[in-house]
Amino acid sequence: MKFIFVGDPHVRGTNPRNRKDEYKQALFNKFLEIYDLAHEHDVEALILAGDTFDLPNVANSVLNDLADLLSESPVPIYTTAGNHDIPGYNIQAYANTSLRLLERIVPKLHVINDPADASYFGDRNEVVITFTPYSGKIDVDGYGYSPENELPPFHDHYRIHVAHGMLLDHEPPFDRFTLVQEVNTSADMVLTGHDHTGYGVYRRADGKIFCNPGSLTRLSASVSEIQRTVQVALITIDLENSEKYNRPAGDIQLIPLKSAKPGEEVLDRSRIEADQKRQYAMESFAALVQNSNGEKVLLDIPTIVDTIAEQNNIPAGVRELALAKIEEARLATL
Repeated sequence: MKFIFVGDPHVRGTNPRNRKDEYKQALFNKFLEIYDLAHEHDVEALILAGDTFDLPNVANSVLNDLADLLSESPVPIYTTAGNHDIPGYNIQAYANTSLRLLERIVPKLHVINDPADASYFGDRNEVVITFTPYSGKIDVDGYGYSPENELPPFHDHYRIHVAHGMLLDHEPPFDRFTLVQEVNTSADMVLTGHDHTGYGVYRRADGKIFCNPGSLTRLSASVSEIQRTVQVALITIDLENSEKYNRPAGDIQLIPLKSAKPGEEVLDRSRIEADQKRQYAMESFAALVQNSNGEKVLLDIPTIVDTIAEQNNIPAGVRELALAKIEEARLATL
């Protein structure tokens, strides 16, 4: 039994400022190639990591074009809500989003936002797939990467869990993340998105397999985005022959997409380099300027929010909401 796992698509109608090509058409071409792969490998379904859209609400023209595209899929499509799919990172607002409308008009699309729900595949329902959407709880004490339902004990299942969270194979320079080396999960395979660079396939010593192939598209012109391979993951589950041939029941093969052009052909670094020079100038200026109390002037927005919150004993939840609103406004200008 086979599935194709696809990283964050981030469908949008306008070009990101660093793209030199036609962003939406390039993205749709990748979907068409994925459909060909689905035919070639006779897969059961496509699994998307979340962040189907780049904004919670998109223009009707974008919604209609994507609906037409997804309706062409040769197999069902399963996904969950990512942080870009919901306003203010609030999963409770999902009902009013473009993704919810897309789900209603494309019968092949199934958006699973309840971690207790399970989708079954195979003649004996032996493969079970569950999802955890993005929310304020994910990556808090490792939450989000384990199924939240009990299964009948009468036969074995192979459990795949999909989560839109910051699961990484290394420690980043920020606080909200979970490490694959340490995460607890009852799933046999965990598939994630959210981090656009991805970590490929990580096989842990206890037999658990983790995968993030990276985003389906490139939104920024960072060096890592220019250099990375745009790819999808072909998942193979073979319970019947795993013991017979002494091999893992589940495995993953990363497949580069031929329709994805080299990063240097589609990304323009001139603006990002200008931004870096501007940021350096601002930091140099801030180092020289002090307020009346002898403290350095704050020019970084998250630092300003953190400082105000600390000085006024503002609850952490209010701080997170403020940062979410600022990020939402920033994304709306891209």
